[in-house]
Amino acid sequence: MKFLTIGSFKESVYALPQAEQTKLMVGAVEYVLNYKKKMGDKWHFYSEPSMRRTISIGEYASLEEYAQSLQSPTAAAGFMNYECIPIVELDVKTYQAWVDSQKKAK
Repeated sequence: MKFLTIGSFKESVYALPQAEQTKLMVGAVEYVLNYKKKMGDKWHFYSEPSMRRTISIGEYASLEEYAQSLQSPTAAAGFMNYECIPIVELDVKTYQAWVDSQKKAK
């Protein structure tokens, strides 16, 4: 199964002293770098230019494995919001068959 995940820091992070914010963000980035090494080509990580949200697409054996991946051991995990969307790859032949069937229905 593939999942699109959009993560962002909760607003409460920005109420912390700058030094604490930096520690959390450095920990989060270190975790991401290590996780990328572990997952290899099964996980792709992107960032918005503003660095306020991160986007990843990962392939997991099960929903449980995916949920486990969101449980980062870093302190930053408690300061994150996640939007998770299961996705499937576009099967061109299936879509084309559907388009053809709709044309015949007219």
